[in-house]
Amino acid sequence: MLQAADAWFSYDRRTPVLLGVSLDVARDGFVGILGPNGSGKTTLLRLLAGTRQPQRGSVTLDGVPLVRFSRGALARRMAVVPQETQLAFDYTVLEVAMMGRYPHLGAFEIEGPADLSIVEDALAATGTLPFKDRLFATLSGGEKQRVVIAGALAQVSLEDFRPEAQETRPGILLLDEPTASLDLGYQLDVAALLRRLHDERGVAIVVSTHDLNLAASLCRTLVLMREGTVVAAGAVEDVLTRENVRRLYGVEADMIDHASGHRIVVPVRRLAAGDRE
Repeated sequence: MLQAADAWFSYDRRTPVLLGVSLDVARDGFVGILGPNGSGKTTLLRLLAGTRQPQRGSVTLDGVPLVRFSRGALARRMAVVPQETQLAFDYTVLEVAMMGRYPHLGAFEIEGPADLSIVEDALAATGTLPFKDRLFATLSGGEKQRVVIAGALAQVSLEDFRPEAQETRPGILLLDEPTASLDLGYQLDVAALLRRLHDERGVAIVVSTHDLNLAASLCRTLVLMREGTVVAAGAVEDVLTRENVRRLYGVEADMIDHASGHRIVVPVRRLAAGDRE
């Protein structure tokens, strides 16, 4: 569905940030992008979202280059969930989630009953419908993140997501460090929410994260990045290995295959620069 092929990108046209990166996101994909600071994860996410264009290579959606889509058309197919959301005014939860419907409205058009139904359904799916009349600023960090995800879900909904709906067209959620500022309990809440949206609603998800264990527990495939290149890509059990963690982070780690079926990474010690490879 969404594909980057040999994508190169530089912010100053001199120093490449991405050097020939390729990545595939299937229609039902759940992809984790991992790597140390400066590896190009966020830049790759921007290319996938179409907010930046590769100087070489391509990024396509259903085989069509993103540059051929209007901003509105792309926004109806893909939504970005940033690490933090800062608002200039005191919006209610319902108003924040309703912002996700803007790409579906024509000039001077206001939201109608169908938009309200989709937004309330998205709030219900994220467990935030009881907060719909509260001010967004009064919520906890975890609650805010779930509301923002609800808005993203409403944004990529071309039809009603309810089970009785005649037709649905799940979109793509692109998330940048979705649990970085949350405590452990809210991290688990957001992880469970993303898993449910993927499994029950068929939403394709791409997550850029530093959290190896979050990625291992959620994702089907991983892309490991270092210095703007892809070090390894594939199934979690094939990619998340002691050797690859050493190459990426210069850290010795133990791998535990937990009874839950997920691989757990236990960092042991930082290695000297010459011991990484």
